Amino acid sequence: MLKFICTLLIIYSLPSYGASNDLPSLGDATSGLISLDQEHKLGRIWLRNLRQQATTLHNPVLTEYTEGLIYRLASNSQVQDRRLEIVLLDNEQLNAFAVPGGVIGINAGLYLHAKTESQFAAVLAHELAHLSQRHFARQVEESRKQAPIAMATLLGSIMLLATNNTEAGFAGLMTSQAAATQWALSYSRDWEREADRLGMHTLVAAKINPNGMPLMFKQMFEAHKYSERPPEFLLTHPVTENRISDAAGRVDSLTVVDTPENPDYQLMRTAIQIQYKKESHNLAYYQKLVRNYKTPQQKQIAHYGLALIFFEQKKYKQALAQVNALLAKDRHKIPFLILKNRIQYAAGNKSTALKQLADLIELNPDNHSLVVTHASLLAKNKQFRMAANELKNHTRVRPSDPSTWLKLSEYEGKAQNKIGMFQAHAEFLFLTGQKSKALAQLKQALEMAKGNYLTSARIEQRAREIDKSSNDMSF
Repeated sequence: MLKFICTLLIIYSLPSYGASNDLPSLGDATSGLISLDQEHKLGRIWLRNLRQQATTLHNPVLTEYTEGLIYRLASNSQVQDRRLEIVLLDNEQLNAFAVPGGVIGINAGLYLHAKTESQFAAVLAHELAHLSQRHFARQVEESRKQAPIAMATLLGSIMLLATNNTEAGFAGLMTSQAAATQWALSYSRDWEREADRLGMHTLVAAKINPNGMPLMFKQMFEAHKYSERPPEFLLTHPVTENRISDAAGRVDSLTVVDTPENPDYQLMRTAIQIQYKKESHNLAYYQKLVRNYKTPQQKQIAHYGLALIFFEQKKYKQALAQVNALLAKDRHKIPFLILKNRIQYAAGNKSTALKQLADLIELNPDNHSLVVTHASLLAKNKQFRMAANELKNHTRVRPSDPSTWLKLSEYEGKAQNKIGMFQAHAEFLFLTGQKSKALAQLKQALEMAKGNYLTSARIEQRAREIDKSSNDMSF
């Protein structure tokens, strides 16, 4: 959902820049009004509050893929500040959103609705365009020319929408300002057109088929044009026939190199379908797909789906047969290797699984999915000290990942390192908007560290940093 852009436009009454796409250029007064660092700070405060209220997904393979795709798009976009934070929400509703400071949220439902990577990437490229054009900062500039709105109230309403509390979210928005003008909606369309145009150029630069954008729009339009209650994404991100035709026309004007779809997307989508659509995407479904597949991609999806379901059912021999069929075609694909070693460990071949994962990490030292999987299996094998050390090193690469800190806290506790447990849990609590509880954890760590000057000094320093951190979302 284009929450920070479309929602803002509902609230404010804006003056006209003209009914064209000649929007204000960046580098004008907007850049001085809210700096990129201020946006970064604002986004991180907002994200901590979101994580406190929303349930997030902790699938490391899905996380690795999603982040890789977003950074691929970002590196081919006009986004200046690439200190991005990606959050995956455990929600099957169609939704995605961008918040100032590089926060990008994606519901699991976007995987369910986007049939191809190019469709999925089109939504993300659109969101990155909103960030690159700093629509939020420009909106704040305009609001200060009108009756100002409390930023905390505004972002709080956006939070309600992001956490799927639609009625309360829109109520908050409408009480923030009594009414919106017709011009506000018109201006919204200008911004949407700009984001569509720039997003499409990002897709082309990233060598992703830009046809994904009009196809995604058409699919959403057709699926929900008769719905009494469309998905939240469409409530603040209206898709019309004109918008679909505009997007298709832009594709025709571009020089597009025909690139094949990335099959990895279908693996991620398969895992999500099995998680959220168990009744339809069950064992019988994938067995039928095996019998009827006509393309290599269908074959891969079928074997991967069966491997996941057999593994879930603890039918390890059957699961291993399916994943071996996959590796016979692509023996280096990390999702297949991770699944194989999880199956091997569960089947009792623990030492082989741990060794193979350790070897893969040597080749891919910062790969999130490999590190988290290896650490989890080490912990299952009661090698808690090794698991904790591995995740502690990983937090240097991913210092703002709450799920990693939470697991580290668990492993440190089981390794009898109480100080480390309290420190790690404090980081998790801070990143999920629980500042006072984080400080309480550090206080306990400090009490246990008495007599150790260096450790005490580090804990005290971190406590000061957390204590000084702001929860104020206003400017």
